Amino acid sequence: MTSRSLPCVLLLLSVLCASGALGARPVPASAADGMAMLQRMDTARVRGSPSVLRTELDAQEAKAPKDPMPRLYRAFLSLPSDESFSEFKALAVLYPENPWPHVGMGLVYVRWKMLAEASPPLEAARKAVPGFAPALWVEGLRLQAEGKRAEAEARLREALAKLDTPRIRTDLGLLLAGRPGGAAEAISLLSRSVKDWPEQPEALQVLSRLAREAGDAKAGAEAGALLVALQPHDKEAHRRQAEAWLAAGDKVQAVKMLERYATLGGAEPAVLASWVRLNVELGRPEEEEKALVRLSAATPKDAEPLLRLATLAEAKPDLAATEARLDQAAVLAPGRADIQVRRARLLLKQERFFEAVMAYRAALAAPERPVPEAAEEFAQLSRKLRLPAAPAKGTIEQIYDRVSLGLVALYLEHLPAKPDLKGNLKVRVDLDATGRATKVVVLYDSLQDVLITHHAQVAFMDAQYPPDSESPEYQYVFRPPAR
Repeated sequence: MTSRSLPCVLLLLSVLCASGALGARPVPASAADGMAMLQRMDTARVRGSPSVLRTELDAQEAKAPKDPMPRLYRAFLSLPSDESFSEFKALAVLYPENPWPHVGMGLVYVRWKMLAEASPPLEAARKAVPGFAPALWVEGLRLQAEGKRAEAEARLREALAKLDTPRIRTDLGLLLAGRPGGAAEAISLLSRSVKDWPEQPEALQVLSRLAREAGDAKAGAEAGALLVALQPHDKEAHRRQAEAWLAAGDKVQAVKMLERYATLGGAEPAVLASWVRLNVELGRPEEEEKALVRLSAATPKDAEPLLRLATLAEAKPDLAATEARLDQAAVLAPGRADIQVRRARLLLKQERFFEAVMAYRAALAAPERPVPEAAEEFAQLSRKLRLPAAPAKGTIEQIYDRVSLGLVALYLEHLPAKPDLKGNLKVRVDLDATGRATKVVVLYDSLQDVLITHHAQVAFMDAQYPPDSESPEYQYVFRPPAR
């Protein structure tokens, strides 16, 4: 009896071993779990951290080497590539009952635009697990790529009915967004999708656009804000978001976006001008100044930003900064009289009369934007300095004598108010080869009468010297007449 029962025992053991081996086959990830992992992968790509997820998958594979899912997910992470396709194909041979390798091959083919080749593996996935939602999803993408929009919509709706997940919602929403009459449903689908999964740049961009087109500027701006958060270093994203906030009537948020745009290197003059204008409207002079500096750098031939910077500096007041900005503007626009008049008035405030005279003369000679009051202002200054009607000319000595007449007249005019006024004044006149004065340098001034000193500078600057003269030095001693 024992000898006859031995084959039966061996057969039973063989069946049990086979059953044990079949039972040890790893269970594929569910449609929901797999799509959730694909969502994590897309998020990692957007966040720039796929290597972190790859390390996690490596650890999972080391812990469960017989489970193909970590290998599958790693292949999805590098999709579409030759390496990912080879891995999907190998796993499909080893685990034909697992639908995910077939889905992976189909998705690679779709991304490669090999649409006919995508059908067989997707069909294999649906055979392995009838009605497998991820396979229906990729099939919808394939049909869409073929231009079969109605069939693609039907397939994506079928997938969504079986598995309501953000990825499928998004792709159906994006498809509907391009279909006439599909905007309202697209907004609904995309709104739900990005609420559950905000790391979707394309979905957020389309949702923002659709919301604005539907007249909901606020919803469009809010979607755009999520998009900007995903693209913190994209200056154009910040520019678009500034426009969205403006459309929604939120100037504060718009100006923040424009500042970030500029910080990231944005230099479109019209955009920077909007930044300036918003700061003016919000009453933020310090922020306006920052914006004007950027705008001035972006428009190096435009004097207007510099003039506005001069106005802001004068309001502080910061006369040095005001003068610097006006000087820069004058260099950019030498033909504008209004700039020279502003310079002259600023110099007058500081009793820098010699420089003010030169600025007024430049203004009166400038052909653009004349200032009617400038001629009278200059006449008043000329009378105040007792400037001669005609420049001194002749020999070095004759010029000295001619200028001394005006200086003495001014000195005698000031003595009644300052009976103890006395001191020395010494200047040097730098000449070029033609005898034209290029500079008048005050070497010594113990008199400290600003009108007399500046009269001397103007008179010696205007004088006509003999050609090839050495630069002369002139000295005057002022003493009250004996009583």
